[in-house]
Amino acid sequence: MTSTETRADRFVRELAELKISDPAAGRPRLWLRLGAALMVLGPVLGVTAYLVSHRTTSSLVQGDAITIGLGAVTVTVVGAALFLRYSLTGFLRFWMARQSYDLTLLADRLAEKDITRDLTAPIPDPRDLTRTDS
Repeated sequence: MTSTETRADRFVRELAELKISDPAAGRPRLWLRLGAALMVLGPVLGVTAYLVSHRTTSSLVQGDAITIGLGAVTVTVVGAALFLRYSLTGFLRFWMARQSYDLTLLADRLAEKDITRDLTAPIPDPRDLTRTDS
């Protein structure tokens, strides 16, 4: 790392080395919206199937309505899974980047402290009650 390289530039360079796809270039937002739309469409289909099944006396139409109702449950579950997957992906990607940044910052602080400390010296026991500096 050069001394003129900023922390943000180093972070971008390290992400490029990891070959992580850019979320803006892909289609996660499309899948997220599709999941939300399916979650809305499922209950609408379910209510429609319920109303159709109760407004007829034909067992054939009622059987079709049951099939539509089961399809509505499937559509809702798939929509919820898509929405959950892509919303958590965005959140966890941000969380991982923030965690990486915080750990790098902590490591840099510890490295600055360790420059003045002898790393080969034995670590004192914290339970030792005798004071050597008096």
